[in-house]
Amino acid sequence: MMKRDLNRLKDETFDLVVVGGGIYGAACVWEAASRGLCAALVERGDFGCRTSANSLKTIHGGLRYLQTLDIKRFLESVRERKILMRIAPHLVHPLPVVMPAYGHLMKGPEILRAGLLVNDVLSFSRNFGMDPSKRIPAGRILSKRSCVACIPGIDHHRVTGCASWTDAQMYNSDRVLLAFIRSAVEAGACAANYLPAEGLLRSGKSVEGIEVRDVFTGERFPVRARMVLDACGAWIARWNREDGGQAGRYYGKLSTAMNLVIERELLQNRAAGIMSRFRHEGKNGKTFKGSRVLFIAPWRQFTIAGTFHRPYEGDPDGMKVTESEIQEALSEINRAYPGAPIERREVSFVHKGFLPMDGLHDRSGEVLLTKHYRINDHGRSEGLENYISLAGVKYTTARDVAEKVVTLVLQKSGKAAGRSPTRFSFIGGGDIHRFEPYLNQVMMSNAYRLSGRMLNHLVRNYGSDYPDILKIIEENRDWAEPVNGSPEVLKAEIVHAVRCEMALRLSDTVLRRTDLGSGKHPGRMALEECARMMAGELKWDEERIQSEIRETERLYPAQPS
Repeated sequence: MMKRDLNRLKDETFDLVVVGGGIYGAACVWEAASRGLCAALVERGDFGCRTSANSLKTIHGGLRYLQTLDIKRFLESVRERKILMRIAPHLVHPLPVVMPAYGHLMKGPEILRAGLLVNDVLSFSRNFGMDPSKRIPAGRILSKRSCVACIPGIDHHRVTGCASWTDAQMYNSDRVLLAFIRSAVEAGACAANYLPAEGLLRSGKSVEGIEVRDVFTGERFPVRARMVLDACGAWIARWNREDGGQAGRYYGKLSTAMNLVIERELLQNRAAGIMSRFRHEGKNGKTFKGSRVLFIAPWRQFTIAGTFHRPYEGDPDGMKVTESEIQEALSEINRAYPGAPIERREVSFVHKGFLPMDGLHDRSGEVLLTKHYRINDHGRSEGLENYISLAGVKYTTARDVAEKVVTLVLQKSGKAAGRSPTRFSFIGGGDIHRFEPYLNQVMMSNAYRLSGRMLNHLVRNYGSDYPDILKIIEENRDWAEPVNGSPEVLKAEIVHAVRCEMALRLSDTVLRRTDLGSGKHPGRMALEECARMMAGELKWDEERIQSEIRETERLYPAQPS
């Protein structure tokens, strides 16, 4: 159970305080608590509400790194994909992927076959000790006919075959992040959202904690710690100027990454990487042309398509999704995949977040993303002791990077680093040894006469913790009913979000604690019902209820008139 305990933050001196509640901050606080550190996490908004909310939901095994012979990064990705499927079996599942081959040169089936073979050889241990439902089969090359069958409607001009392999996908990326934090709290950590850091506490050239501000009351107070980790992503070091802006320098330049959620299943049971040609205008008026692979993946009853990268300048708080960006992305998808033309009204949600970049390609103008994470010990780089900053680059390896960060913290603290337990520890809800038999058993239980669809939904979101929702139903049997307009999200989940998972705003519950609105606007009546249930728990008045509904509705893309 997660409680926003500000008194503990005020009273204790922590070994480590993590600033930033995205996936990297969440992984770091879990790692720290698991290895015996007294740790705290503070987040300026809700946990995972910014960059980590922007995700293709894919856990990559790193196949693309073989193109540049980055074997180290490839092996890290394979290992972390396996770990995530093992410690979060309810949330991370295998995902078949196909990609057309063209001609008989570098993009032809012969080269792709060689790449798949190397992938299988180097990842030979990927299935050792795994649940049979989490096994990753060997890659293979399919015929042109099979390619067209897998991606119906694709422009098959010059297609000579198809590469087929398996990666993994998160059923609910928001709950993966939340499970990390819940696991950290259960291990003794303290976490609080809506608590922005305002500056470092310093004694000369040594950091002794941070100053924070409660968004709801405006109260400022110190959080004392022996070490501070800045894991704010695009906002790194923008909350303080105590280090002279050094942390921001180590993060690099900003770029945006955008994915479209489409309210239609374009592909069945598999994702596809489809070659796309793009054209855009640079800042200097120069026209750039290039090609890239667009990833189109089925996700629940939706399709996620992306990713579209653009350079970004200015304050991260000023980042918005524009209608022109949506239209441009939609046009590119439809050109790349003409057999399934997508209409603007089918774009039900847009994810947009930040990634660090090294610069732009000279000829194509394409964003050159930073390839490797960066951990900076500011004691070594500029003499500011007890302050570390972290710049992550991908969701898949966040746990691995957290392991390295906490090892550094322990070494700087003069403590034995030991072995990380998070490689083998189930995160919240993950105590399931064989997922499919467990799911089938729950669905046959007919608990509280819930439908099979509802029970399937509960297990895939809460895993072995799903009985927590049933306990809330025992208090009020009406809470076994679904929220207005939803076939599966139960009213009990709304109460659980507030009481047990620190949901303090309507958007927290609608977008990140439940599935209610993570793919599309759930409808005004659903928002109204959800807000009034939260109001009963949080003592909101009518003005606050209406304000929460308006703020949540603004997060969904408005349809052009």
